[in-house]
Amino acid sequence: MANDQSNLTTAPYPKHPKDIRVRIIQRSVDDDLVSEIETTAEIALSEKLNDYFSRLGGSSPEIVGVVLHLMTKEKVRIDFRDYIERLELMDPDDRISSAQAMTLLDDFVAGINTPENEDQEQGQTRKKPTQKIIVQPPKRARG
Repeated sequence: MANDQSNLTTAPYPKHPKDIRVRIIQRSVDDDLVSEIETTAEIALSEKLNDYFSRLGGSSPEIVGVVLHLMTKEKVRIDFRDYIERLELMDPDDRISSAQAMTLLDDFVAGINTPENEDQEQGQTRKKPTQKIIVQPPKRARG
């Protein structure tokens, strides 16, 4: 599937994010110098998406870019202020088209925002992220 582009554009995405495994490699950045690998982990894509949504907010275009690049190119590097994070698909056959990646992300977000999506262990509904909106006073016309 990784080399067959014709099937990638028409088929629905084959796996749910909880079934897609990603390798995460983090390195710290000090004074523009990148350190050796600090942590390496293998987790489900859904866990990483939940992490990003909680830190960056639900409507973040950065998350869309990360998911599109990861799912179409198999790996992506994200530079944060204090560290660099590299995500890589564990199975190259999990690669999908950009249209499929958008559908996967849209379905994931829709699943987060449904009332049935509760944390069964704690019995609490997930909180929606707070969006920051800045309202500026209108500019006064000079004249």
